[in-house]
Amino acid sequence: MPTDNTNLFQTVFDSASNGIALLQPIYDGQGRVTDFSILLLNAFVLNWMDEVDYKGKKYTDVFSKVKPTGVLEEFIEIMETGITRTIERNYAGEGLNHWFRYTAVKQNDFLVVTIEDISERKQAEISLGNALEISEKQERLYDSITNNTPDLVYVFDLGYKFTYANKALLDMWGKSAEDAIGRGLRDNGYEEWHARMHENEIDEIIRTKKPIRGTVSFPHAELGSRVYDYILVPVIDERGNVEAIAGTTRDITEIKQAEKKMQVSQSRFRTVIDQTPAPTLVLMGDDLVIEQINVPMLQMIGQGEDAIGRPLIELLPELKGSYIWEQVLKVYHEGKHFDHPEVLVSHSRGGDIEDFYYNLSYRPLMEDGEIIGMIQVAVDVTEHVNARKKLEESESRYKKLSETLEQQVNDRTTQLQRSNQDLQQFAHVASHDLKEPVRKVKMFASRLEKELEGKPEQPATQFIEKINVAADRMSTMIDGVLAYSTANADMQIPEMVNLNDVMKSIEIDLEVALHKTGGQIHYRDLPTLEGAPVLLYQLFYNLINNSIKFSRTGTQPIIDISSEIVSKDSGDFAQITLKDNGIGFDPEQAERIFEAFTRLNSKDKYEGTGLGLSLCKKIVERHGGTIAAKGNAGQGAVFVIGLPMMQKEKDS
Repeated sequence: MPTDNTNLFQTVFDSASNGIALLQPIYDGQGRVTDFSILLLNAFVLNWMDEVDYKGKKYTDVFSKVKPTGVLEEFIEIMETGITRTIERNYAGEGLNHWFRYTAVKQNDFLVVTIEDISERKQAEISLGNALEISEKQERLYDSITNNTPDLVYVFDLGYKFTYANKALLDMWGKSAEDAIGRGLRDNGYEEWHARMHENEIDEIIRTKKPIRGTVSFPHAELGSRVYDYILVPVIDERGNVEAIAGTTRDITEIKQAEKKMQVSQSRFRTVIDQTPAPTLVLMGDDLVIEQINVPMLQMIGQGEDAIGRPLIELLPELKGSYIWEQVLKVYHEGKHFDHPEVLVSHSRGGDIEDFYYNLSYRPLMEDGEIIGMIQVAVDVTEHVNARKKLEESESRYKKLSETLEQQVNDRTTQLQRSNQDLQQFAHVASHDLKEPVRKVKMFASRLEKELEGKPEQPATQFIEKINVAADRMSTMIDGVLAYSTANADMQIPEMVNLNDVMKSIEIDLEVALHKTGGQIHYRDLPTLEGAPVLLYQLFYNLINNSIKFSRTGTQPIIDISSEIVSKDSGDFAQITLKDNGIGFDPEQAERIFEAFTRLNSKDKYEGTGLGLSLCKKIVERHGGTIAAKGNAGQGAVFVIGLPMMQKEKDS
């Protein structure tokens, strides 16, 4: 091609308003097109390129951004099929956002591509599409809202005919849109009064261009009689004229029913407060205004029914700054409960300010999570508190008196203990001093007996025998006094005592008496209990010795000892029964026999001091036990001894 023609062609080529590219296919070994070699590009295309040196280079190397768009595959298909095709693609990223239209035509073994920038048109199409989509979405949203809301939504034209009715309204009528739209109020089942009311309202809205709101009752196709709240508003056109009337109607039947229930509930609440015996009041609002107050509370604060509607602090200004008013404010502002007994409150009951004590209970009143007021209950316990204080004062005086008396008792006890110790000391000394003369009497009587040995019977011998008997009786009496005084002393440290072993010791000590009288002691399986060994020995020695001593003439003394364990509230006790076949005693004397120096029989016939059984009672009592006797004259005696199995610890 001549140079001039070539330049002319390039000039014409570059002056085209669209891009033009001449491409030559590149084939692989199987004869398939894999890419294109760029032969020629006009100025339009070069303006979009960073690299001007393009000739002979691959299309995909020069236009790398086309790879993800699929344009290359489209070009290859056109080259292989020879079918001309138009392709639209968007290039975005790196500051680029353009739409291009490619028209590819196969010419012999070349591909001629024209390129048109359609960005503005495409953006307009996209904007229009978006606008249509938004409009359709809004329409769907509007239809969704109006057709799914329980409220009735509708539109009237200026001739009172419905131009729109949502699903809820159609359901209420029991009609389809085709049957209802374009018809008037009466055609859709409205009664004459109802239709005329709305027509008048439509006329008023057209005239004033202002909305109208009202409440009406009419029947529902399925739910029966209902109460509705409705609002009608004008639809204004661009010239400021009313072109339609839109309305919404809400079923407020449940709300009205709830309001009635609320009114009943409030009435009951007021009745409860009025009839409760406890002083009660209800405060409302930031000023804590008395909304309700019962008669007991009015009497308690010294006010009349005109207190209702006034702030509480206005009626009782003396409460301001007090502890109790701080609690009132805390309950109202923080919602905390307040319950406190016997709160001192100084206030007036219509006269001077006095001190009163109340059991108080405050609660916040809540509505929709907000504190709107509070309820107060107060019980006057002034008399109770004052009475208790007087009682406490009396108890305090009594406590002081008790402490004084206790000290006096301790002092007297100390004196008595000292007297007992002196008495015991005296008994020991006296018994020792008394025994010495007795020993001397017996010693000299014994010498007189030796002097008279071998001599004929003389009255002196009889006198000496009487001296010895009297001296022996005197010695026995002194020993009894000593034992009796010892039993009054504190008991020895207790230890476990086997009563079977005690009986064996007594049998040995009374061997001569038993042999002389032919007496027998029967016992078996006696318990082991805690006590003072010496005193327990003395207890049973005295009882057994008495049974031998007071045996019937010509009768062999038999002594039976048995036991059983008895449970009482204070613990387990050993109940030991000692039974003999002796002379017995008159039942009326059952108590006297335990008195000191008491004798039921002549001392000439039965020797003794009269201290044996009284000593037995002392020993049993020292162990925290009991002893009792029963019998009949000539039929023997029975002694029942109760001894605790374990001794209680004494208070220090």
